[in-house]
Amino acid sequence: MPLRYIFFTIVFLFSAAVVRSEENIKILPMDESELDTLMKGNKGPCLITVMASWCAPCIRELPEFIKLYDKYKSRGLKLVGLSVDFGGTSAMQPIADRLKVNFPIYWVGEKAIYTYKIDAIPILFFIRDGKIAEKVVGQRSADFLDKQIETFLK
Repeated sequence: MPLRYIFFTIVFLFSAAVVRSEENIKILPMDESELDTLMKGNKGPCLITVMASWCAPCIRELPEFIKLYDKYKSRGLKLVGLSVDFGGTSAMQPIADRLKVNFPIYWVGEKAIYTYKIDAIPILFFIRDGKIAEKVVGQRSADFLDKQIETFLK
């Protein structure tokens, strides 16, 4: 009987090691000029989601963004997350790791809040040819997001 427990323990540890070996995105800081380039310099369709680790609606919609990015990246959609956490890059990193976020997230802190007049989160910016085509405030359903992105990519 103890041999069976040892076997299952080894299998469990091996499977956990395999899962952990998958590469997670690393949240990096983004300075003001890089943020301006992201917001104003994109030539293709770009969706920017602004979030914080303490924002429950932001975290609830992240799995939907992961699915939508998988669905639309082949059609040229660029998806970028911006963390406005005051705690720096380390605040959002555990959440991104746990959810296995598949698109880049950058920490921009307070500068984004003031520069882009972010008065609520989550907030989405639909960017086309360096201009904000649409700004959507608040958590939205998966169906709403899917339809918005579909329309945006046409």
